[in-house]
Amino acid sequence: MKRFRRRTNPTDHTKQVPPRPPSRIRERVRALRARFVFQRELRLRLLSAVILIPIVLFLTWYDEITFGVLVLVAGLLVLHEWMRMIGAGGLTVLRAVAFIGIGAVAVATLVQSVVFALGTLLLATIAAMAVASRHRFDIAVRWVTVGMLYCGIAVIAPIELRKGDDGFGAVIFVLLIAWATDIFAFFVGRKIGGPRLWRRVSPSKTWSGALGGLVAGVLFGALVAAFLNVPLGIATILAAALIAAAAEGGDLLESAAKRRFAIKDAGSLIPGHGGVMDRVDGVIAAVFVTVLLGSAVSGETPASGLLMLLGRS
Repeated sequence: MKRFRRRTNPTDHTKQVPPRPPSRIRERVRALRARFVFQRELRLRLLSAVILIPIVLFLTWYDEITFGVLVLVAGLLVLHEWMRMIGAGGLTVLRAVAFIGIGAVAVATLVQSVVFALGTLLLATIAAMAVASRHRFDIAVRWVTVGMLYCGIAVIAPIELRKGDDGFGAVIFVLLIAWATDIFAFFVGRKIGGPRLWRRVSPSKTWSGALGGLVAGVLFGALVAAFLNVPLGIATILAAALIAAAAEGGDLLESAAKRRFAIKDAGSLIPGHGGVMDRVDGVIAAVFVTVLLGSAVSGETPASGLLMLLGRS
């Protein structure tokens, strides 16, 4: 029987599989790795915020034209990231037409009425669609259309909100709500966790984070309203809550677009945040909703209409 036994080859290591570490050790390693990634991401986020927020606040305060230039630069960067995301990064003519069109929209918003600016956006979108139709086998024309409209609104809404004597206060009102919502949603969601908000689109976002961000947005909105001599009433609370919810919705929509094109970040320009679109997605939606609210009231500008809606006499 010995001659039928399989001989062991001392150089055969196929059976010498190292034992797996106990499950508790693996869980500990995963927890340490997640903690390291979180702390690294947090440091990058804080560094980016310390540098960028004072610059944004100063340019917003300085005057309408300076703020308009800031918005235009951000809008063009978002358009650049959008074109790369949909696969149009190498289409030079399309990108040139789209960039010129968004630039024309910004100028029209600064010097003309919002109706004229929207007409300019319509013409720019049609021009981009015409160029994109020549490359319909490489990219989908509908995504070029969505990108032009998205970037156009991202340019028109903030410039329009900044107009008038109340513009600076209105923009600060929206920015602090959107920033507070994003920051506290991030921290509360990481600290508490819980059920996912929309697992298929953004697995990392939770209901606890969304509620924490909403509460923080309302609190910061009330704080800014106090500095603007606006009474703290139900209108202020509801408006701040709606703007905060819009910021979270804008974040989710951008996450859905990234998931559609199988990318994690829209870019890598801002450390800890990804691209510009990753940073301003919530702000775009929040400002857009704010302009709609302010325009619904018979004020001279959306900013004055917003403050009237909040209860300022």
